[in-house]
Amino acid sequence: MNTRNFKCFQTVYEERNLQVAASKLFMSPQGLSKLIKGLEEECGTTLFSRTKDGFIPTESGKVFYEKSKIITKDLNEMFSAIEAVSDREKRFKIGFAAGTTRVIDIPAVNNFMKSNPEIVASWDEQENGIVLNRVLNDEINCGLVVGKPEATGLVAKLIKSVEIVLYVYKGHRLWDSDQVNILDIKDEPLVSMNEKYHIYHDVVNACHTNGFNPEIIARVGDGVTMHTLVKNKIGIGICPRFFEDDEDIKSVAINDAYTWDVYGIYMENSPDAPLAKRFLQEM
Repeated sequence: MNTRNFKCFQTVYEERNLQVAASKLFMSPQGLSKLIKGLEEECGTTLFSRTKDGFIPTESGKVFYEKSKIITKDLNEMFSAIEAVSDREKRFKIGFAAGTTRVIDIPAVNNFMKSNPEIVASWDEQENGIVLNRVLNDEINCGLVVGKPEATGLVAKLIKSVEIVLYVYKGHRLWDSDQVNILDIKDEPLVSMNEKYHIYHDVVNACHTNGFNPEIIARVGDGVTMHTLVKNKIGIGICPRFFEDDEDIKSVAINDAYTWDVYGIYMENSPDAPLAKRFLQEM
């Protein structure tokens, strides 16, 4: 008996309606009906009475439902336990600071992960400081962070540098500018990456250093959203040069702006340092 069919049976049992159950299972009513008929033949008894009020479970159907729920629960627990053991066997973990996946060769990294079964293939992004601390505390074996960190025993390899620019929309007073100063954004509605991103704090600090608070009207979680808001004239935005210019939005260089530097980091004395080094070579 295919245990996958338990879920199909349970859905029909709970809905009492073949059409509704089939839609929830993304199946055709005909296919689901055939599956239920096959279960009945395998059990040697009728599990449902087909009536004008729907599929009504027989006494045998009620027993099948209760026992199948127990089996399904046991199977789920078994697979969860197997997955937990498998995760423990994968000792090498990688952390990504917010935005860093935009600058790496994702297909190459993905292939590297797949070819090294000891790597936990997770693409979760976290705040810059969290990734750094997790590497320093040996919670993960390798991380991608923005800005070069300094710590005893920490190896930091530059992966990529991206220019920081100001994105402006067509018709804005800075549209024809080739370069701007940070003071040029004073009193301008600004679309910014949110606090999760290293660049947010850098922009705010740069504005404070120049004697003003930025007028941030939107804090977004990804560059595409920022680009869309700027394009729709919600405000202007500062972020790494991730997007090509077009007729509606363009990037303008910022005088004395730093570059957005992504570093791969790992602990020099880690047993997995050689694997971390090979991993960073795939960036």
